[in-house]
Amino acid sequence: MPHVRSIPAALPAEDAEKSIDLHEPRSVHYWTETLGVSEEQLHTACEHAGASVEEVRRYLGSNS
Repeated sequence: MPHVRSIPAALPAEDAEKSIDLHEPRSVHYWTETLGVSEEQLHTACEHAGASVEEVRRYLGSNS
């Protein structure tokens, strides 16, 4: 039986406040839930604002 890795709902605090890693499913899941956006919206925000959580929040706030 193959091992299925579950994705935790939360990231460790030291990782959660720095940047968004779009290549890490756990990070994408955490930030879509935390920011209340879709994966597409998160990817768009990171394309425009970079991976900084602060900059992504600012971008999403100015585009809502």
